[in-house]
Amino acid sequence: GPKKPFNKSAAWREARELLYHHRRRLLIGLLLMLVSRLAGVVLPALSKVVIDDVIGKSRHDLLLPIALAAGAATVVQAITSFTLSQVISVAAQRAITDMRKRVQAKVMRLPVRYFDSTQTGVLLSRIMSDADGIRNLVGTGLVSLAGGLVTALISLCVLLYLNWRLTLVTAVVLAAFGGGMAYAFKRLRPLFRERGRIQAE
Repeated sequence: GPKKPFNKSAAWREARELLYHHRRRLLIGLLLMLVSRLAGVVLPALSKVVIDDVIGKSRHDLLLPIALAAGAATVVQAITSFTLSQVISVAAQRAITDMRKRVQAKVMRLPVRYFDSTQTGVLLSRIMSDADGIRNLVGTGLVSLAGGLVTALISLCVLLYLNWRLTLVTAVVLAAFGGGMAYAFKRLRPLFRERGRIQAE
C-alpha cells in the first residue's frame, strides 16, 4: 500500500512521553554534565594565570595552588563523566528495551499475510535497529547537546569579553561551516535510508 505520511505531532508526543518517563535520570545527567563542563573550564582559566602571573610576574608561590586546583578539576571531571555515562546509559538501554518490546508486540499482532509478504530482515531491522534511534533522545545525545551549548555559551562570553571583533569573525566562519554541514547531512539523509533498506534485505 501507499506509504503513510509522517505524523510530526505523534512523534513529538512520543518524545515528550519518553523524556517525562526518564526525567529523573535525565535531570541527574544534566546536573552532572553541568558540573563536568564547569570543571573543564578550570584548566583553560588556570593557563591564563600561569602565563600572566607565574611567568609574567614571577610569582612562583602560585604554582602549588594552581597544581592543586588543576588536579581537583581533573578528578571532578573524570568522576562526573564516568557517573554521567553510567546514569545515562542505563536510562537509554531501558528506553530502547521498552521500545523494542512495544514494537515487537505490535508486529506480532499483524495478520499472517504481512509476514508472508515481508522479509525477515525488514522485521528485525524495525524491532532491533530502529529502536536504537531513541538513544539520541534519552541517551547521551541530548545531554551532549546541552553540554555543548553550555560550553559554547561560556566560551562565547569569555571571547566577547577578550576581543569582540575577532569573536564575531570566528562566529561568522563557524556559522558558514555549520550551514555547510547541515546541507551535507540533508543530502546524505536519503543515503542513510538506502543503507538501512539494503541492510534489511
